[in-house]
Amino acid sequence: MKDIAHRSAQYWLWPWLTILTGLLLTLWLQTYSQDGVFFSGDGGLKALLAQQLGMGTWQIGLDLPTPAPWITDLWQQGLYPFTPPYVYEQGTTHFITFPFTFPAVTAPFYALLGHRGLYVVPLISLWLLWGRFYQIGLRLGLRPAVLAAGLGCVILASPLSLYGAMYWEHTLAVALAFWGLTAVVFPPATGRAGRPLGGVLMGLAVWFRPEFLCLVAGVTLLLGLGWLGLGWLQLGVRQSLRLLAAMLLTVLVFFGLNFYIYGHPLGIHAIQIVEGSSPLQQLTQAGASYRQLLTSLFRYFPIALFAIAFTLTASLNSRLKLSPTMRWLLLLSLLFALSVPLIVPPGAGGKQWGPRFYLILVPLLSLVVAQQLEQVWDSLRGLWRGGAIALLALLFAFGLQLNTVQGAFSRYEDPQTGSISLPHSYAPIAPAISTLRAQPLPWVAMSHQFVAQQLWAGVPEKTFFRAESLAQVKQLAQALAVQNESAFLYVCYPHRDCPIPETVPAALSLEAAGKPAQLVFQPMGNAGKYPLYTVRLVTRP
Repeated sequence: MKDIAHRSAQYWLWPWLTILTGLLLTLWLQTYSQDGVFFSGDGGLKALLAQQLGMGTWQIGLDLPTPAPWITDLWQQGLYPFTPPYVYEQGTTHFITFPFTFPAVTAPFYALLGHRGLYVVPLISLWLLWGRFYQIGLRLGLRPAVLAAGLGCVILASPLSLYGAMYWEHTLAVALAFWGLTAVVFPPATGRAGRPLGGVLMGLAVWFRPEFLCLVAGVTLLLGLGWLGLGWLQLGVRQSLRLLAAMLLTVLVFFGLNFYIYGHPLGIHAIQIVEGSSPLQQLTQAGASYRQLLTSLFRYFPIALFAIAFTLTASLNSRLKLSPTMRWLLLLSLLFALSVPLIVPPGAGGKQWGPRFYLILVPLLSLVVAQQLEQVWDSLRGLWRGGAIALLALLFAFGLQLNTVQGAFSRYEDPQTGSISLPHSYAPIAPAISTLRAQPLPWVAMSHQFVAQQLWAGVPEKTFFRAESLAQVKQLAQALAVQNESAFLYVCYPHRDCPIPETVPAALSLEAAGKPAQLVFQPMGNAGKYPLYTVRLVTRP
């Protein structure tokens, strides 16, 4: 008996060892978020708002620090650092295109811990999701080895863990949605009171990520089908109405806040998606998004292929049966995957690792795969069982290689999807921030707004000006001359043309403070990936 108990305890160590591996991995990944570096410019913009809120300026509009009124005047004359579709001006207020909720949630942690505090919410959300997956695995009675395999799919063989080291709201939204869904689908045996709370959590996911509107719509549709006896999850009219009321009311409160702040229930994001393109353009873009997102899903989360293969095989093999609940989750996942490309912006997500709009599918499909693996173990024998396990192991190895080996430990850029690993993103940005910090000049002109999006939150003591044309560079130089300043920095964005520093000297003459002068661009080499210049205003005799 002691030997059996000892072996049982050893088996139950496997899930915990998987979680421990994930904890160590995600803590180590935080090294790629140090020194003010953000994985994407989107994160840099959100961080500027979080810094503002954390320092006590409680307004949703972006209130950039202005050391002097003349800076505000220059910004109003066309040198403001940011433009649509990233920042929109409404009246006298500038709003970032992203929901205010994530900067607001992370601002207190920034106030307490500085830059490191910005990553508390993404990281803890990821860990809580793993804990919930473990809890649901126990509730389903999964074997320790199967539960460890399911956790391994989420932690090591998917893109999700890397987002715990990015200042992005994805892990928080996914954790809220996963907790909410599992509260609905797998309630504790003692009662069903958690289902309305599950609806609230799914509604809260919409507060942070717009694609979760598709999840809310899918749940609503499937519950409606359940009333008609057509679905696999039939809660009863009263339970369904309580769940839907909690979920939809939570979403409506968010819409109301958006309307109050921005004048549109969908927020500033609506300008980019709803008003920025016609329905025909959106459908055309959706076709490209389908290809990009689905290709990326199967490349970065190949475990999804096992879920599909098992489901197709189960329809032909009576020994393999999926529970109604798992069928419901599969159908919801399909509805989500088909509807998201209809509302996401063009480009299927920009700079990212894997399909970030599909991240909720990682824990959902991993849970389905874990139960499918239980079925394989219980119902198949011989070559069938060995072949199924070998297929899952092969797909897991592919996911592990791409996401953990290349995504976390290598400088890697995927030529197929354009995804960029954390080390590859960090390497050219960290030296740029350290170089700018070392420069005594406080004024930074730039050839593209992406420079400020990526760097400004890491060097908040600087002041940025968007000077994309020679006329704007001269305008800045003349304004600085009035302030008895004769030099500033100029940063080129490396992925766009930056011809101004190569302008012939004859075109760089101007009049500053009533005197003839000349602009001189002095190359300083590259600051990380950014060509850097000192621009001096030389008065001519």
